[in-house]
Amino acid sequence: MLYESLHRKLLPLPDDTLVYPAHGAGSLCGKNLSTDTVSTMGVQRRYNYALQPMDRERFVEIVTADQPDTPAYFTYDAILNTRERPTLDQALARELRPLSLDEALTFVRDGAQLLDAREAADFAGAHVRGSVSVGLDGSFATWSGTVLDPERPVVLIAEPGREVEAATRLGRIGFDIVAGYLACGMQALDGAPELVERIERITAASLAERLAAPDPPLVLDVRADGEWRLGHIEHALHIPLSRLAERLDAIPRDRPLVVHCASDYRSAIAASLLRRAGVEDITVLVGGMAAWRQEPLATVAGE
Repeated sequence: MLYESLHRKLLPLPDDTLVYPAHGAGSLCGKNLSTDTVSTMGVQRRYNYALQPMDRERFVEIVTADQPDTPAYFTYDAILNTRERPTLDQALARELRPLSLDEALTFVRDGAQLLDAREAADFAGAHVRGSVSVGLDGSFATWSGTVLDPERPVVLIAEPGREVEAATRLGRIGFDIVAGYLACGMQALDGAPELVERIERITAASLAERLAAPDPPLVLDVRADGEWRLGHIEHALHIPLSRLAERLDAIPRDRPLVVHCASDYRSAIAASLLRRAGVEDITVLVGGMAAWRQEPLATVAGE
């Protein structure tokens, strides 16, 4: 149906007909989406890869190539959409309440998840033991929906003033299970240093030196399959972030681990999941593969 819609119904329109593509470039919502907010059919005919002359088989091949795994929350949302639910405003009115540290820890003891929505560097510098890092300044909803359990309440840790944003973006994917947020953010931990953990960060140049040493760390690459094939650090272990939780047994526990992605957004998520699972000796590559290539340092391509 998609092929017929694009190639039989849209193309006969006049070249100056306006079309409004979705804003953003998230491949979970579409492939190679433009950041333009308006275009014309003439421009789309000329430059849109999906509107070039081709047969149905070729069309299916190019639009399905290198697509990411479908996040688990897609199925959860499909089921949720069959039920009567409160509105987002009603959910936020119920959820957006400040919690003392003791209240937050009580929720965690009862099975709640700690979600730290601060930037990756801030999380690495200091975070609550057992918390999961998914920064607001990235694909927050997508990755929260991928790594969190939709059936367990969430306690938010965010920069003061950004709690509403975090809860709203979770609510938009059906995760209206926020128990509250930690009042004053990480400042609430000032009197409880025993609950604070840190994750080391390393530059690309320093990692290259460590890899050349007699006892090198293991590099864990959590990028998607297509990114890996375009180039990766030699001898790295590849486990896409979307599959990390199911492959924790493949992570060696007897040597240091350096985690990286394209930047360091997904690697922060991965490091937090690994630390929560009991992997202690973890370091994150600052700037990820982009920093590695900028040095420039060698990569290998292929499977």
